[in-house]
Amino acid sequence: MIARILTSARYARVLRLLDLERRLILNGPLTGLKAIVEQREAAVAEILESETDLPEAFLTALKARAERNSRLILASLAGVRSGIARIDEIARECGELRTYTAAGAPVAVRSPETTRDHRA
Repeated sequence: MIARILTSARYARVLRLLDLERRLILNGPLTGLKAIVEQREAAVAEILESETDLPEAFLTALKARAERNSRLILASLAGVRSGIARIDEIARECGELRTYTAAGAPVAVRSPETTRDHRA
């Protein structure tokens, strides 16, 4: 009986850690994610050391939550990559002025490189 309660508590702990991981991915701070992942991995290793046959319900819940967190992390990475691309695009266009000639043809005018004179 006690062994079953302890085992059930171990399963619940892993699932709670996955839920906490989700909240950190969504709300931050992401600096806390590493510690949660390490705790989760240690909890899963503890279960695997003591048991050979895991309940189907636990495995289903574990898989669903792990896949959910994986999708969130991939979406976060895609957002970061998109942000970096946008920043690069803005930086490229920052020093360029687009205007038109008297004939209506588009002309890109680059701003001159600015330097600072240092005088002694």
